[in-house]
Order: sequence, then C-alpha cells, then structure tokens
Amino acid sequence: MIIKSYSSTNYLDALGNLVKRLSISNPKREVVENEYNRIYAGDRGEKFVMQALEQLQLPYDFYVFHNVSLFVESKIQIDILILTKYYLLIFEVKNIKGAIEFRQNPSQLIRTLPNGELNSFNSPETQLEEYTYQLKIFLLNHGIDLPIYGAIVFPFSTSFIKTTSSKTTILLKNEIKNFIRKISVKKEYLSAKEVDQLTTYLLNKHKDYNIYPLLNRYNIPREQILNGVICAKCGELGMRRTGHFWFCPKCKIKNKTAHETAIYDYLKIINSSITNSECRDFLNLRDIYQSSRILKNMNLEKIGKYRNAKYIIPTKH
Repeated sequence: MIIKSYSSTNYLDALGNLVKRLSISNPKREVVENEYNRIYAGDRGEKFVMQALEQLQLPYDFYVFHNVSLFVESKIQIDILILTKYYLLIFEVKNIKGAIEFRQNPSQLIRTLPNGELNSFNSPETQLEEYTYQLKIFLLNHGIDLPIYGAIVFPFSTSFIKTTSSKTTILLKNEIKNFIRKISVKKEYLSAKEVDQLTTYLLNKHKDYNIYPLLNRYNIPREQILNGVICAKCGELGMRRTGHFWFCPKCKIKNKTAHETAIYDYLKIINSSITNSECRDFLNLRDIYQSSRILKNMNLEKIGKYRNAKYIIPTKH
C-alpha cells in the first residue's frame, strides 16, 4: 500500500523559476540550472521506482513512503521507505548517467561519461549507512527493534555499473521486486496495530526540508532577481495586468491567477514574507488596492495589521 505517494521535490518549481528570473549573463544561472537538473533527474528516478512498487504483490502487508524527512541526530531524507511487520527497507535512488565505479578509502562514486569526462560524487554507500544508523536510533528511542535493510537503486539503463560495491546491495530496476521477495519474513517484530501506529508516527514526524529563500542559499543579490509574472504556457517573464486578467505579450494567452505563482516565487526565492508594497513592486502593479486584494484572496497567513501587515506561506502549504 502506498502511504506517502510520489511527489516531486517541493522546491523544484522554485528552482526552475529562479533560473527564469536570472539574466542569461548572471554567473549564478549555471549553478542553479545544474542543481535543477540534478533534482529533476533524482525525482524522475524515484518516480520510476515508485511505479515499480505500485505493481508489487507480496503475501504480507507492506507500506511505502516516498521522500521521508526525519530529524534524529541530524536531518535525514530517505528517498523511499518500506515498512512491514518484519522489517524496514531503505532505497537510496540514484539517476546518474555513465559508467559507475564505487571506490573505497575514501568512499566515492566515480562517473565516466562517453566523452571521457570524469565526475566524483559523495558516496551513496556512506549516506545509506548513516540513514540506516539514524533510523535505527529513531526506532530504539521509541522502543522498537526492527531489522533495517537498504539498497542503492539505479533505475535506468543509462547507468552502467562498471565497479560494484563490496558492502552495499546495488540494484537495477528489474531486480527490485525479486530483492524484496527474498527478504526474510520468518519473525514478526511488530503487530498489525504497532505497524499502524508507526505509520502514523512516521507521517507526523516527517518535516519538509526548508531551504527557502533560495536567494540566501545561492548568495544572489536581491537586485539580480527579475520582477514580473511568468507565463505558465510559454515560460516568458513579463505578463501584463489588463482588467481582471494577466496577458502574455508573447503567446497572447490570458490567465486570471498567474500572479499566484509569482507571489510564491517571491516567498520561496526572495523572502519568507511579503508586504503589500513588495507585492505591488514585484508584480509591476500601480494600484495599491489591487495588490492588497490579490494577497487577501490567496491562501496565505497574515501577520500584523494595516501598513505593517505581512503575508507568509502557511505552515502546511
């Protein structure tokens, strides 16, 4: 059963829109684009694995969680977690093209592209070991002693495993189901009720990783972030407000709510709060009452009154 279904990384859209709000010549644009491509590739790989798990049938109940973030000794973000009364299983998903080599002392993942270019990455083995350790502590702190298994999954054939790991299970997509079926289920460590309780507890303890505002994360001056409303159809920055609509000069489309994405851009890219005057400037509006109505009609939390009023994204947005 899918308990926490697949969803794209929550700041992927914000990263994409940050790219659009940087000039072509901005030195940080390539850095942000590379990060966007990395996160997008990771999301695509995780989605592929989740689709495989949706088809999985086992003779016992199992519960699948995508993208679980917990805090134990530090923040851990598990790509895919499977819970049963017999075990917990962690999948660390890697969508990396090229020839892959796992190296030790120090632990690294080395990727070689067809053109001979070499890249090194942090070891997913070390990451998986850390997540397993912290998850074990998380369970023991609540009186639960449950076997934890883990594997690194390469979901696409664009990854060629040239040198495999000697200490961690490495799987391709077509090996996932068979690997799970072979996990020992001779001993029940949890009752059905305890599994339900742990499922609820994991969901309650999950906290999305807050990396906003992106302006601070990438050390980009505010004046380098372009104002305006982005067209959802063609991606052009510079929609104009005409009456009750936003009009795109490039593709000629009209949209009533295009400003909403722009305001979320402001709150995720520039600052965690927005005032009426900041909204008016960012959307390139002239009417103070128009920007006020826009903010009041959105699903935002208001802090303060009158001229000191600010709007923030609600905690559960």
